[in-house]
Parts: sequence; C-alpha cells; structure tokens
Amino acid sequence: MPPGSAIAPPVRILALETSSRVGSVALFEDGRIVASAVHTQPNRHAEYSLGLVESALSDAGWGKTSIDRVAVGIGPGSFTGIRVGMALAQGIALGIDVPLVGVGSLRAMARAVPDDDPRPRAALLDARMEELFLAVYGAAGAELAAPAIVARDQVPALLESAYPNAVPIGEGALGLCPGALESERTNLPHAALTAVVGSRLAPEAAPPRPLYLRAVNAKPPILAPSPLSARD
Repeated sequence: MPPGSAIAPPVRILALETSSRVGSVALFEDGRIVASAVHTQPNRHAEYSLGLVESALSDAGWGKTSIDRVAVGIGPGSFTGIRVGMALAQGIALGIDVPLVGVGSLRAMARAVPDDDPRPRAALLDARMEELFLAVYGAAGAELAAPAIVARDQVPALLESAYPNAVPIGEGALGLCPGALESERTNLPHAALTAVVGSRLAPEAAPPRPLYLRAVNAKPPILAPSPLSARD
C-alpha cells in the first residue's frame, strides 16, 4: 500500500485540535463522531484541553484503554496552541501505548465540505499581519496546493486564476471570497474532522510534526500531568 493511502480505520480514535483560538476534542468510532467537546477561551488551551478530553471520554463512556489511536492537528496556526495539542497528544499516546498521527489543520477543515460537492476546497485561516494561511484540496482529499502564507489582498485573484471553481472555507474566506461556506466545522479547525482524516492515515506516513510556516518564537507549554498516563 503506498504511503499515506487509505487504511481500515481503527475502532476508536481520540482527536485533538488546538491550532486556533478554539480548542476541541472528539471521539470517533466506526465512521462516526460519538462525542466532542469545545472551549472558546483564547490562549487557554493548556488550561482547558485536559478537561475536554476527560469530558468527552465521560460522555462516551470510554475508559482510558478504549482508545486505539490518537490524532492531533499540526497546524498551521498558533505556535503555542499547536505545541499544547502536540504535547498532550504525545503524552496520551505514549501513556496508553497507541499510535499517534498528525493531521494538517487545513486538510481537516476541507473534509467539512459535503462529499457530494465535486469542487476543490480552498481552506483559508488568518495568519495575522494581513496574511492568510491557504491550502487547496480535491474533493477526495488530495492536496492540490500545500499550505502557504499569502497576502490577504492577493487571495481572491490567486484563487480565480488557479482554482476558479474552488469552494472557499474558513474564517479567512468570509467577507473576502464569494461563495464562502460558513459553519462551525468550516470556519476554524475542529477535532471532529481531525478524527475523520486521522482515521484514514497510516501512522508512518503522517508523523506528528508541527507545521509552522513562520519562525517559531513561542515557549513550550507547561501542562498538568496527563490523566491518561497509565492504563486502567
């Protein structure tokens, strides 16, 4: 099987997404989301993420050893947010001895567009300094344009020239690109879509490496001990 190609999904997946101001956790089983939890406190991922994991596990009735795989959003996005999610995901995966896969946050967003829409998906997020993170994916998930930083005022012309039929998604597209989709799952990265994409990736083809498109200047987060550091 070629690296990165689809594989049979594990039974149960824990997904985390902390690359934006909104943090989320989702539990995925046999093709469906069985529980999710979200916080909307900016720059507070380190304080809230562990609680989200515990809340989702409680809602689903899962124990620590119920998880077969961990998936984590790798950005692009907030340096500190990405590091929080990565540190927590790595601690959980190591503590319960399961595979960990890294999922591009823009790639996960693209999965929110309905499967029956054949158009490419142009995912756009605020990169600050009047710039946007941009990546384009095909309807089946193929990466057509890798994540990059683009000047905000250049995005409409760039998409019109290279991907005129693309459906724009993400907060960066709102008010900028005609026909942009707007929803909880398309505006910002969400762990529910991280889980969907992460269920289809081979761990060896999707290492959990942070996707930084700018120089890193944030300090590593200080996290509380993981509640999943040991098996039941």
